[in-house]
Amino acid sequence: MSFWTDLLGLEFEVKYVDVKGIKTRAMKAGCGEPVIFLHGISGHLEAFISSVPGHSGDFECHLIDMLGCGYTDKPQGKYTVERLARHVLDYMDVMGLEKANLCGISLGGWVVGWIAAKYPERVKRVTMVLAAGTPAMATSEIAEMIRQSTTAAVTNLDIEDTRKRLLKVIYDPKQVTQELVEVRYTIYHHPEFQAALDNILAPTEPELYRQAMLSEKLLADVQAEVLLVWSDKDAYTDLTGAQHFVNNIPKHKLVTFENTGHWPPYERSADFACLNVGFLKGGLTTVRAGNYDANPEGRK
Repeated sequence: MSFWTDLLGLEFEVKYVDVKGIKTRAMKAGCGEPVIFLHGISGHLEAFISSVPGHSGDFECHLIDMLGCGYTDKPQGKYTVERLARHVLDYMDVMGLEKANLCGISLGGWVVGWIAAKYPERVKRVTMVLAAGTPAMATSEIAEMIRQSTTAAVTNLDIEDTRKRLLKVIYDPKQVTQELVEVRYTIYHHPEFQAALDNILAPTEPELYRQAMLSEKLLADVQAEVLLVWSDKDAYTDLTGAQHFVNNIPKHKLVTFENTGHWPPYERSADFACLNVGFLKGGLTTVRAGNYDANPEGRK
């Protein structure tokens, strides 16, 4: 499995976009309504590349390295959820996207939830994959686990620390390919990334987390239809985290992937694309809530 074999036969481009002074690495593929895909904390756009083939026949896919992450510029100051969201909105402005579908994993899910609540006029439909920003994920233990594993991978020269970091988000070790490990290792060991690490990890700081948390009041303001995607083998949270969104987002459905970790769009790319494309095209009426296995007729 390779990023590039996934993309064989597709027309796409990876380039830098000047987003109001922030040089932003972005990938664009497909045509149709725009969908913006956002990775998790300390991540990069490759987290969603395997999802592109399944989406690009129906949608114009935009994958970006969020502010401070991957090969996007790393300005001074902490990369709070509000700053990350502002960068996404600025990207939309520069690309001429008045409104877009949004899809994010973990921190990316937190950011798209924030945008949906604060800027409903910019959002069509929203997919939140194991989204952070909930009270359940605000524990010091989870924050410390993320900080320790990321810091070890960034500061240590041993590439196995990078592999261990990826094993925190991918359940099946066979899917932690050497290519993926080397891509993340190269990003993590770029001097500018290492210098910005504290700013990149800022959302895990207790006070900043509390300030940007997706509260009951904030989620009640979400007008868009929301597909909540969870998994049963996540290292960071169980369905308790999903329940916060279920209880407070007005229009939603929850789907759980079995035998899957923190990256369903990567680990179960074809299944995720089938589910998400149906939702983005037809809304919540196309979604059957509950557990999701590889055989649609065998869903529980």
